[in-house]
Amino acid sequence: MKILHTSDWHLGRSLYGRKRYEEFSAFLDWLVQIITDHKVDALLVAGDVFDTTVPGNRAQELYYGFLCRVTASCCRHIVVIAGNHDSPSFLNAPKELLRTMNVHVIGSVPHCLEDEVIVLHAEGNRPEAIVCAVPYLRDKDIRTMEPGETMDDKNARLVEGLKNHYARVCAIAQERQIKFRDAGHDDIPIIAMGHLFTSGGKTVD
Repeated sequence: MKILHTSDWHLGRSLYGRKRYEEFSAFLDWLVQIITDHKVDALLVAGDVFDTTVPGNRAQELYYGFLCRVTASCCRHIVVIAGNHDSPSFLNAPKELLRTMNVHVIGSVPHCLEDEVIVLHAEGNRPEAIVCAVPYLRDKDIRTMEPGETMDDKNARLVEGLKNHYARVCAIAQERQIKFRDAGHDDIPIIAMGHLFTSGGKTVD
């Protein structure tokens, strides 16, 4: 199974007031060609599809046109998660329609955490990969406000919440892997995807 990972397209972004739609269009054309040339089976888009929470019509047209072209290619699966620039509700709005095209969209933390674990199937409904599709986790998704908490307290609880969320999703994926193994399948690989900031980073000149 061939997998292609990409992220941070920021469709609709301007550069010093200059529209960049021709550049975005050229990039997406190139990406479709790469998928076709390398016979990619699954495309993972790890957030920041759009540059703003309210993308313009042209940016939306590029996005949906790209999805249509990829689903008509050799690529059998597309998984899209939201980044911090994306609107969770905007990405989620067409998710049921897109699912009929084997496009799996996770724009926000679902009510059932198991929905963040996506099984990709080959022909004959044979499982071939398990994807932990964790969208960008906002403050409200992983912690509750505490009166009188300091900034250090807030950051510590945020990091702990991130760790706990990823651990829970990973545990669900491992449970499914075990069930598939018990059903006679070889160990199905688990692929983790997310959109998050790293802790402890330093800037250099």
